[in-house]
Amino acid sequence: VDGSEKDGRVNQGTLTTHIPAETMDFFLCRAPAAKQDSEDVQVGCCSAPATKVERYDVLAEQPLLAQEEEEEDEFPQEEPEPEIDALEWMSTAIFDNKTMQQRLPGAVYTRFKEAMVTGAPTNEEDQKVIADVIFKWAREQGAVNFAHWFFPMRGGGGAYGAMSGAIKMDTMIDLDWSSAEATKPFRAILPHERLFAGETDGSSFPNGGLRATHRAAAFTTWDRSSPCFVLDGTLRIPCAFVTHLGACIDDKTPLLRSNDALNKQGLRLLKNIKISTDAKAIHSFLGWEQEFFVIRADLYRKRPDLVNCGRTLIGKLPRRHQQGELNYFAPPPDQVQTLLNRAQAAMLRLGVPMAVLHNEVACAQHEMSPIYCHSSFSCDNNVLFMEVLEREAEKLGLHVLFHEKPFAGINGSGKHNNWSVGTDTGLNFFHPGKEDPARTLFVTAIACLAHGLCQHNEVVRCCVAHAGNDHRLGAQEAPPAIISLYPGTGFEAHVDAIIKGAPLLGYKAEKASADPRASAAMPAVCGVEDRNRTAPFPFCGNRFEFRAVGSSQSCAFPIAICNTIMASGMAALSSLIESGTSHRDAVAKLFKQNRHVIFTGNGYSSEWPKEAKKRGLPNLNTTPLALATFNSKKAKALFSEMGIFTPEECDARAEALLENYSTTLGVEVSTLIQMVESGILPACVTDLATYEALPGLAGERKGTYSSIKTEVDKLKGLLAKKPRDLQKEATYLCDVIRPQMLAVRKLVDKAEGLLDKNLYPYPTYEELIYAHHS
Repeated sequence: VDGSEKDGRVNQGTLTTHIPAETMDFFLCRAPAAKQDSEDVQVGCCSAPATKVERYDVLAEQPLLAQEEEEEDEFPQEEPEPEIDALEWMSTAIFDNKTMQQRLPGAVYTRFKEAMVTGAPTNEEDQKVIADVIFKWAREQGAVNFAHWFFPMRGGGGAYGAMSGAIKMDTMIDLDWSSAEATKPFRAILPHERLFAGETDGSSFPNGGLRATHRAAAFTTWDRSSPCFVLDGTLRIPCAFVTHLGACIDDKTPLLRSNDALNKQGLRLLKNIKISTDAKAIHSFLGWEQEFFVIRADLYRKRPDLVNCGRTLIGKLPRRHQQGELNYFAPPPDQVQTLLNRAQAAMLRLGVPMAVLHNEVACAQHEMSPIYCHSSFSCDNNVLFMEVLEREAEKLGLHVLFHEKPFAGINGSGKHNNWSVGTDTGLNFFHPGKEDPARTLFVTAIACLAHGLCQHNEVVRCCVAHAGNDHRLGAQEAPPAIISLYPGTGFEAHVDAIIKGAPLLGYKAEKASADPRASAAMPAVCGVEDRNRTAPFPFCGNRFEFRAVGSSQSCAFPIAICNTIMASGMAALSSLIESGTSHRDAVAKLFKQNRHVIFTGNGYSSEWPKEAKKRGLPNLNTTPLALATFNSKKAKALFSEMGIFTPEECDARAEALLENYSTTLGVEVSTLIQMVESGILPACVTDLATYEALPGLAGERKGTYSSIKTEVDKLKGLLAKKPRDLQKEATYLCDVIRPQMLAVRKLVDKAEGLLDKNLYPYPTYEELIYAHHS
């Protein structure tokens, strides 16, 4: 802008065209000293050599810290380590309960917290106060924009990571409605009505038929149980996402409804068993363990399968991969350590208690996890972590793979969900405790969980059913697709005793110790029960670990289902007691009815599927098989009774999940065909030509290369016969197309071992998993 400066402001200027279209920053450039008398000021890229370049805060109307303009390298270089210890930044960018209590008037804070318990809406006057306080706090954090952050039904394809979340950024401004001018001036503000709710275009999000093309409105509303935070100059507000008629088209809304169901049925149960009757609220808690792979970004971009699908569709294992168990808990490569440290620091600043980072089993595989917290907040944090990790990786020239199975032949990635249920008075339903009430509640709670897992086994399987997860469930690296409960061998014996008439308090929850029998090392305290990594739902001392969750998906849907089946079990037990059955006998009855879902053996064994079939437990080992049960009459009855989904919402989610599966498989098969025809086959032709003079040295090349062409043509023919019905299409892609894709892959991987290494058109597995290691 060229114009006059008065009182520190530029007035009546003319916008120049010096700002590059791809640049979203504004720079204040003062003219050289010779021109200072004219007070000329330009915003944008000055044609005259500037003596000072600063980022400009458009709301505060003042420059930010000066910075030098530098040309960016094609691949980002490692930046210096942060000067400030990450622990000093903890929770500075989140408007958490502590900050809220410090800044809000006492009465407003109290009413806000009470509304969290009762579900009452926040009144308009309080909304105004809260919005003004959050606005001032966010401005202190450098926020210029705000965004409702919501979670559409689009995860589970294996490649998405941070795309589980969605935002539309709005500037924190509004018109000055007190002005009488036709063109009203605007001011910096966070309107209260836009903090608590918003409207957006819902037309291009998965909805399963819940909205029509000509009815595009969708609405966001603040999840008051999940705090706002500031990231990259934007105040983010975690939200539920619903249609004009209130139908849920996201993953958060079912989670919030399931928390309500758990609260209702949990308080009802406590009243019936006369334990912790002073509790006013029941909460679910979650601590997630996020696994992922890290590779070089330049190599990632050279692999169409990784770019399009998040996993490799072809590729031969290197001679050394994970067979020596050398990677697990080994020190991460320097570049990866820098990435993990930066992600940890960023998340701590955002109020997420990241507590663990380490190498995982497979080469180039790693894990990070936080301390547990309220489930809604924790699910949001997981999506946020995936986004932050991807951003930090990009700065270092790295790329993160969240797919469940990026590389065939080595371990894939999961996201273990450590889930528990507790009261606002501090009582944990899943901790044996030392006092009789806690021990009684523990036994009672597991009876409710066993009922939920057994009676609603299929919906539990459905919440982790998607294309990416099909590659790992039951593959000797993750739990089988058979959903069972592992409460520990000692507790299993106690269940049998209760069924036979024993009291509820017979279980001895005594911790043991592991003694190294060395004078320099003390005995380690052990858990009440040993772990079982082959079980989908094992007990871990004070929680249950849902191990079947896929690494790419949001935790919200699986935890919503856990809450729902637990609430259902609580309701079943309460109904028995309310009908006159004693507490002990009601628990015994639930255990007897659902005893067959308890399994404490080896879930990886070949005998378990046979035994599960005898017990009547379903083995829904593919996504199409599982999703065919999601909107069954029984499932709809569960969701309706617990207030999670209407029958229409249930049908819509089943449709959206099937569409996601078929879309994912469709992208994979078209990518494989393209890679073979444009990369592999031309390389095969060139390689074979080098043996023209000495065909005897060609070995298996001609037959192998010709077979690739034959099999890929067969794949194209099968794809052309794909049915149009949604369920039939998904089943066809699973049962017909996937096996043929594997047939093509087998030949291509064989060809990789025959081709001249300089002719193979894509980065190899060896390059991908080792290139960033020092």
